[in-house]
Amino acid sequence: MRAGARDLVPETNHELLLLVIERELNDLEERRGHRSAKTMYRESERRNRSLMDSSRDAIAYIHEGMHIYTNATYLEMFGFAEADDVEGIPIMDMIAPENHQQFKGILRLLTAGETPEGDVDMSLIRSDGKKFPGVLVFAPASIEGEPCTQVLIRGKSDNKELEKELDTLRRQDLLTGLYNRNHFMEQLEAAIKSATNEKASKSSALIYLEPDEFKQITETIGIAAGDLVLSDMAAVIKNNIGATDIAARFAGEVFTILVHEADIGKVKLLAEKLLKAIEGNIFELESQSITTTCSIGVAQITETSSDAKKVLAHADMACKQVKSGGGNQIHIHTVADERASNERDLGWIQRIKTALEKDRFRLVYQPIVSLHAEPGERYEVLLRMLDEQNKDISPAEFMALAERAGMMPDIDRWVTKQAVKMLTTKRNTSAQNTQLFIKLSHDSVKDQTFLVWVSKLLKAARLHGASLIFESSEASVLSALKETKLFINGLKQLHCEFAIDHVGSETQSFSYLKHLDVKFLKIDGSHIATLATNEKSRDMLKIITDIARAENKQTIAEHVQDANSLAVLWQSGVNFIQGYYLQKPDNAMNYDFTGG
Repeated sequence: MRAGARDLVPETNHELLLLVIERELNDLEERRGHRSAKTMYRESERRNRSLMDSSRDAIAYIHEGMHIYTNATYLEMFGFAEADDVEGIPIMDMIAPENHQQFKGILRLLTAGETPEGDVDMSLIRSDGKKFPGVLVFAPASIEGEPCTQVLIRGKSDNKELEKELDTLRRQDLLTGLYNRNHFMEQLEAAIKSATNEKASKSSALIYLEPDEFKQITETIGIAAGDLVLSDMAAVIKNNIGATDIAARFAGEVFTILVHEADIGKVKLLAEKLLKAIEGNIFELESQSITTTCSIGVAQITETSSDAKKVLAHADMACKQVKSGGGNQIHIHTVADERASNERDLGWIQRIKTALEKDRFRLVYQPIVSLHAEPGERYEVLLRMLDEQNKDISPAEFMALAERAGMMPDIDRWVTKQAVKMLTTKRNTSAQNTQLFIKLSHDSVKDQTFLVWVSKLLKAARLHGASLIFESSEASVLSALKETKLFINGLKQLHCEFAIDHVGSETQSFSYLKHLDVKFLKIDGSHIATLATNEKSRDMLKIITDIARAENKQTIAEHVQDANSLAVLWQSGVNFIQGYYLQKPDNAMNYDFTGG
């Protein structure tokens, strides 16, 4: 034992040996879990810092009354150019003299380890001496393990109705009026945290609802009419859930409902109620009436629920199981489902590995067309995987798993290499100036070797970097703002450009764009699909295009499905459009850009 052995077991005592082995395996699992938790904690801190950097609210961290961190909105609010200008300055300097005594009392509370409750109204001072009213909210926090206090400041508006409307807009899905994905995720995280509390009396649950055969419905009645169906379906959901339940349009045609503190029996009854309500509803459109059904997956939220993504994956998995069986049913996720899912995941991982090794992927291309006759050809590169019969497998079926399995960097490199090869071939047969937009995963943007690899690839192909525009989603950019900034700076050295995809899907604040030298903003398709019928979508379009012009960036409207929105897009000053209205993704880059 002094030499480092963990235990000593007599050779003949097999039962004790098994117990000791079991204990050691449990200890090993605990140690691994502890290391994993530390890594996740560090990642969470980094992610939170990125989110604060892009927040529309002014946020500062203080320790003993001194600034130790400020975000861009805070600096802008008080008239400072750089974080270094305010670091080390007492926060008291930002408080008007008439509120000094009140703020000293707050500092005494903070020193004693207490936090002021609720909003605190105060008069504040900019660096130029001008006063303005503000609302301060205090919360305990930490930076790199050191305790401090977070101060969140909002400008105080005299228009309470406007404040209320803006707050609702931040949390609301524009199409359905339900909560949006961001707000729902916040509530789900809070429910998971509450479930781990020993005082929690009951577990909560997540209901994941998706209409059956919705693609066929939209193909029959059109995208705009399909949106009306989703809006009416949202009303059905809202009318059938409890007062404390939280319903959201989570993504596309997927709805999620968070049921607080209810046993699984009550959750099942609610799911059955929703199932019957949607099946029995007649969705009235201008020229026709339609009926549909839905599939519902349920996942419980208990003290063993580790994180929101896992709970969502369980509910999604249960919903998919129902859909594969024909739909119009409910399935509650179980441990047996998870085992079966793990087996399926292993099978998919092997298929992805085989596809990479044997080139069983293929690329398709969708044109991106200028609304203002800008010269050049532009295509988005999209990926398909081939099954054993050489039929396409949609990325929706394998991308999420590939990301969880850490395989996206290899897939991104395969796509980039094949895209460069196609460009080289096209340049040999055509003099047209062609640019390709290539989607990148979060992992590739953070991979410090990726840019070096791209540099070597371009040199070997004797291709100029301006031919490639790499793009990443707004969610990915917000979660790794500093890494993305470094990545873009590296791309500039290669003469490549960068685009942000799904702009307007994750946040109503675009202050993060000031920190990124990007050329293109791709406006999220959810705003484009409802332009003709939804004033809030048009408002969001105007906000994004105005910011783009101010920041000298070009805009691309993605998922344009019909001609109805073209006039609005053109009048708004959108630079490019992309979608099925122009052309479906095709094997060849053969769009006639001269004819528009």
